[in-house]
Amino acid sequence: MALVIKDRVKETTTTTGTGTYTLAGAEVGFQSFSAIGDGNTTYYSVTNTAGNWEVGIGTYTASGTTLARTTILSSSNSNNAVNWATGEKLIFVTQPSSKASYLDAAGNQSNSDFATHIDLNTTIATKPAYSEGRLFYDKAFGALAFYNDESDITLQIGQEEYIRVYNDTGATVSNGIPVYLTGESGATPTIAVARADGTYEQSQAVGIATHDIENNSVGYITTRGLIADVDTSHLTVGEPVHVAIGAAGGTVSLSPTYPNYPTEVGICLITNASTGCIYVDISHESFQTMRVQGNSHFDANLTVDGDFTVNGTQTIANSTNIALSGAFNYFNSGDTIGAANTSFTGTGLDDGIFTGHYKGTSSNKTFKVKITTLNGGGNDDFFRWSVDNFATQSAEIEITGADQTLEEGINIKFNAVSGHSLNDVWSGTASPVNVDSGIASNRNTGTSGVGYTHMGVYYDVSTNYWTFFDEYGPEPEGSIDVTDPTFSYGTIKAGTFLGSVTGNLTGTASNATQLLNARNISLSGDVTGTVSFNGSANADITATVVNDSHTHDTRYVQLAGDTMTGTLNVPTVDFGDWTITESGGSMYFAYQGTNKLKLDSSGTLSVTNDLQADQTIT
Repeated sequence: MALVIKDRVKETTTTTGTGTYTLAGAEVGFQSFSAIGDGNTTYYSVTNTAGNWEVGIGTYTASGTTLARTTILSSSNSNNAVNWATGEKLIFVTQPSSKASYLDAAGNQSNSDFATHIDLNTTIATKPAYSEGRLFYDKAFGALAFYNDESDITLQIGQEEYIRVYNDTGATVSNGIPVYLTGESGATPTIAVARADGTYEQSQAVGIATHDIENNSVGYITTRGLIADVDTSHLTVGEPVHVAIGAAGGTVSLSPTYPNYPTEVGICLITNASTGCIYVDISHESFQTMRVQGNSHFDANLTVDGDFTVNGTQTIANSTNIALSGAFNYFNSGDTIGAANTSFTGTGLDDGIFTGHYKGTSSNKTFKVKITTLNGGGNDDFFRWSVDNFATQSAEIEITGADQTLEEGINIKFNAVSGHSLNDVWSGTASPVNVDSGIASNRNTGTSGVGYTHMGVYYDVSTNYWTFFDEYGPEPEGSIDVTDPTFSYGTIKAGTFLGSVTGNLTGTASNATQLLNARNISLSGDVTGTVSFNGSANADITATVVNDSHTHDTRYVQLAGDTMTGTLNVPTVDFGDWTITESGGSMYFAYQGTNKLKLDSSGTLSVTNDLQADQTIT
């Protein structure tokens, strides 16, 4: 059954009451309701000379030539079916005003209600002529298309998105050039050419010019979808497209590296000097801040120019070497309170964190920060802080978004400078951290030795000693338990030790200035004496020999009074140049090793050279 309307359909009827109309035949010059078709519906109107009338939807039946009152739209009987009296009435096809779609006096479409759909011509392969505001089906893209006030572009609805912009750069922004937003002019965003080697803001492209946008004129940029007829001869099909380096802007395939700010603007679909095509899909690769809720993975190098803070219980580095440029590297110096121990009480924005390492000596010191003024003196909120629950408190401090110093190393950091609620409070408690601290490594000897264990060096706060260990079963953390059965002190081997050493040492010291404790060196027996020696200088012992403490026998010459008794055996008497030697019963007198005289046992004196005498020899 269909709703059918035909021109010049009019008949008469003598039906009475509120039932189905029986049709009596067509008026002269008109056609009958048979033109509607059996079983179809149509709009009808019935009138009589008494001024009664009825408009509705009727269903035509060829058998009996009737028109049933299917729906009453309006009538002289308070929009109900008219109870007709006897007499002839006129019944005809009409266009009810409630069902009419028309242009009002201003030329606007009125009273259009599409119950299901609009059918557009989908068989025409070419676009219709340009006319601003024209809506049509673009068969080439399989999409509904629209012409706006720019005659050289067509918006494929659902497949691409535009932003209407204003160019006040002083030069034409060419088709295919990425742009970023600079402000607004008369509620229209203003643009400039994006570049990767400028500022962060200049790199943040929001779209690509869809056509040449002349200076001081309005135009359109594509933020998502296809742009065609652009120069892509320098790009690679299927590869990402990025904002280029330089004041002229443009596009490149490779992502510009540090220190540039890369922004991906889409993918190259066709490479050609004049008929190239890019699918625009903006993806910023530079961020002022970034938060990742889940796990992240970097396939290449990661460089951090600022401070690098890692929260958690364990940081694992699978690199073969870690190079640190700082002369000192600190342990136990992270946030004492941190995000995990910062509590919030209030109804507003919870974005405060206590940062910094506590340097105070008091235990369980509670810091509190309270929002005291909203948007005062500008756009930033203000806070006060206290360590005695606001019995006393600081002056008002404007929120900056950076770490803001409280005292004793503790700071407060807000992620937002405004948007908080009055009297919201953040609190956190800090105490001195005095735990064993050091460096440890895994060690695994395999099936022999201790197997899997740990080794390292740490400062033992219970003894105030640096301690080396070569075995320790538990994970080194907190305080090292030296009473654990797996704990073993390490052995230290070094070339030189400076300073005091307590405990046993093996080996030989290359030098020492003196002994820690001076020692006495003593002689005992027939000879006695003592001296104190600490190694700082030579020492002499003054000895004492005990009288008659040794035996005199024939081996010794004895002195009895002034007379020496006993035998004195002297093989050679040495006078210097002259020597006297006894040998074989003869005595030899030698000068500088040459015998000069010989006196034998018979008393004969022999002379080696001439004998000279002043007197007569007999």
